[in-house]
Parts: sequence; C-alpha cells; structure tokens
Amino acid sequence: MLREVAANHTLMCMIILAGLGSFFVGASMQAVMPTFAQDLGGDDAGTAYGVLLFAAGAGGVLGGLLLEATGRIKPNVPAAVVSTAIYGASTLVFAVVGNFPLAVVMLLIGGVANLASMSISQTVVQLLAPPAERGRVIGVYGMSANGLRAGSGFTVGLLGAAVGLHWSLALSAVALCVGTAAAAVYAWRGRDRALTT
Repeated sequence: MLREVAANHTLMCMIILAGLGSFFVGASMQAVMPTFAQDLGGDDAGTAYGVLLFAAGAGGVLGGLLLEATGRIKPNVPAAVVSTAIYGASTLVFAVVGNFPLAVVMLLIGGVANLASMSISQTVVQLLAPPAERGRVIGVYGMSANGLRAGSGFTVGLLGAAVGLHWSLALSAVALCVGTAAAAVYAWRGRDRALTT
C-alpha cells in the first residue's frame, strides 16, 4: 500500500514534468528561431538560423547517445527533475543572451536536457504504472507531453506579441523552472507521507 502511494505520486510528478515542458516551451523554440537568428546573427541571419537549428537538433542526438552509451543516468525522479530544470535554465539563458556562441551552447545543452527529461520521465511512467492501468497511464503521459504543446503558442507566441519574443520565452522558461521545483516538492512530500504512515 505504501509503495503504491509513493508510486502514484511519482507517476503524477512525471506527467506534470512532461506537461510543463510541453506547455511552457514545447514547439515554440522552432517557431521563434528565425527571430533569434536575426537578432543574434545580424546580416548573416540565414547562416545563424541554420546553426541554431542544427545546435538544437544536435543536442537531442547527443543526449540520446550519452544516455545510451554511458548508462550512468538512472531513470528516477531526481534525474527527471534535474534534467527538466536544466532544460528550463538553458532556455532562459538562450532567451536573454546576446552572444551567438553562447546561444548555440545553450541550445546544445537544452537539447540534451530535454531529451533526457522526456526519456527518463517516460521510462519511469512505464516502469511504475500498474499493469492493469498501464495503457491508460501512458496515454495520459502522452497527452501531457504532446497535447499541451499548443499551450506554448499562448505562453510564448501570444505573450510575445505583447512583450517581445525574448521576454516571453524567458518568462516561460522561468515558469518551467518554478513548476519543476513545485513538482519535485510534490513528489518528495508524497514519498515522505508514504514512509511515515
């Protein structure tokens, strides 16, 4: 019973983390890239755009290789929380930095962290979901991770029309970091409650 309570809190935390990343940043990174390329690359915005897109994609590939090749990062709540927080922090730095090489590095780090966050949280969900409800739980996770991407159109796009894309992406990244911290507290409180009852 205690293990089931802790597992339920962990599952909810993983679903929340996936939803936060999807809702606050989600698909907006690719949509805002031309503006960032123009601001960071100046007269050579076309090349800057290509490099920024490559950096974001390369980060995901690098993250996959690191996760598989090293096997040092275990699928658990701390790893999911830390990787999601790194994704939010690197997105925040990318949004406010005016230095092109640093922006490229932040996209690489963000790509690695985003892939790690999604892979780890999905693995935890698959491992902890009760067999009788596994399909339903994974479906809810998938809806959170993919279905909430439309939210980034509001958090970055609509807000960007009011305050500018750099600020809207920065504010969304801050919200992602704060939400990640809240989800971590929720998971640990659930675990502690299960251990003390």
